[in-house]
Amino acid sequence: MLKKFRALSLEKQLFISFLSLSSLLLLLSLSITLSVSLNRQRQEIDKKIESIAAYIASMDRVSSMLKEGYPDATAAAELDSLYETFSDIDVILICDADGLRFYHTKRARSGETFIGQDAAAILAGSGPYITTGYGTYGRQRQAFHAVRDQNTALVGFVMVSVFTTYAADQARALLPVYAFILFFMLLAGIFLSHGIVRLLQDSLMGHHPRELLNLYLQQDTVLNAMSEGLTAAGQDGNVIFVNRAARAVFSEALPAVGSPLLSLFPDSEVLTVLKTGTPITGRNCVLNGHSLIVSELPIGSPPAIQGTLTIFNDRSEIESVSDELSGARSMLDTLRAFNHEFLNKLHIILGYLQTGEIEKAITFITNSSLVSSEAIRKTADCLRVSRVCALVIGKMMHAAELGILLSVTPESRLHENELFLPVEPYVTIIGNLLENAIEELSESKKTVREITLGVYTDTDTAILTCEDTGEGIPAKLLPHIYEWGVSSKGENRGTGLYLIREALRQYGGEITIDTEDGEGTCFTLTFTRKEN
Repeated sequence: MLKKFRALSLEKQLFISFLSLSSLLLLLSLSITLSVSLNRQRQEIDKKIESIAAYIASMDRVSSMLKEGYPDATAAAELDSLYETFSDIDVILICDADGLRFYHTKRARSGETFIGQDAAAILAGSGPYITTGYGTYGRQRQAFHAVRDQNTALVGFVMVSVFTTYAADQARALLPVYAFILFFMLLAGIFLSHGIVRLLQDSLMGHHPRELLNLYLQQDTVLNAMSEGLTAAGQDGNVIFVNRAARAVFSEALPAVGSPLLSLFPDSEVLTVLKTGTPITGRNCVLNGHSLIVSELPIGSPPAIQGTLTIFNDRSEIESVSDELSGARSMLDTLRAFNHEFLNKLHIILGYLQTGEIEKAITFITNSSLVSSEAIRKTADCLRVSRVCALVIGKMMHAAELGILLSVTPESRLHENELFLPVEPYVTIIGNLLENAIEELSESKKTVREITLGVYTDTDTAILTCEDTGEGIPAKLLPHIYEWGVSSKGENRGTGLYLIREALRQYGGEITIDTEDGEGTCFTLTFTRKEN
């Protein structure tokens, strides 16, 4: 039976459930009402026969008749009249203290002794009482009352009774009324149950509840699987939905759903969005140690705004993706430059071979091997600013042609979204540092000829280093090294460090030079944000 019920559609299940519940409540209420009505009816009958018995026991003629010991026709006439007045009374009986009948509604029974134990208590001096007993005419409800003379001596008793068939007839008279009420209420229950089901269907806009349930479960799974944090708030600004990613952002100590969004996210603009209906996007915020990019959008259109949707994006993830895209773009630019340089090298080698200068071709090929594709890839990975990266790789190619190894430290970092300085100063400083080092080593006779570039920058600091294994800077030139035209390489030189000095003055940087005669030189330039 249960399996068949579950196999029904949800609408039929609801209809049957509502109808069964209303029918059960209706039957229960009618049963209680009928029981109360029958009990009240019984109480009214008991009260009536008790009152009549008390009235008869107080009649002087009845007391005199019992005291004298002879039936009184006048008393009998009065009792007959009383009996006819109360048509629902079945028996009126008067007996003396010995149980001898002096009056009975059925004359044929007068003069006989009362049979039964129900009168024993009243003859023993008990007060009025009511019993259910069996008489000649069947089961009846009997009220007993003592009759006393003027001296309060017991001279007899009165019994007034109603057959229980009367009460049954009264109950049967109520049944059609209750049956009609039951039928009418069941009919109303059917229409009410049908109306509730139709109302439910209308509220669901024609969708099947199971369909909505499956759709909710699917959407809940999808929303919780998203990497973006999603939080929906109602018109009162309280949270009504939070996905898994947003819960990771909020404090675990606070309940999410039902809480004011401002208590979870104090920097929220939820009230402004609810008031104006204007979305606020792309704000940078920090919440519980998470660096976020937050967008808050209205749900609905003014003036019927239903709430807001807050989207949390992890800034570090976005920056990581941006870095990857920037690195890919830089790598493409680098590969284009590398391809151009490679073709140029092939032309040079071809020229050497065609002119018979085989030794020069061999030397050129050997020096070109100083720049490997792996070195270029690592350089592009560290230097994500395409202009700077192309500059450094070009210098690496030029240095390799001269037999000089130019490399970038693995710890170097230069990203477009973290530039402390504009791109131009980086190009000027790095280009001149490398060019000076290449010129110095190109004239050196040392076996080890290497240049190491370091670039370390973020939004608050920029540190640039350039170290070579040249001959070092003569001590007498150090005080004048930044002056225009001063150089250890001869006349009409000495512009590189001058330009670097100008960049330092413009952007507030500092430079230190570590040099040792015959060992090499290291330039370190530092730019930091000044506190106001």
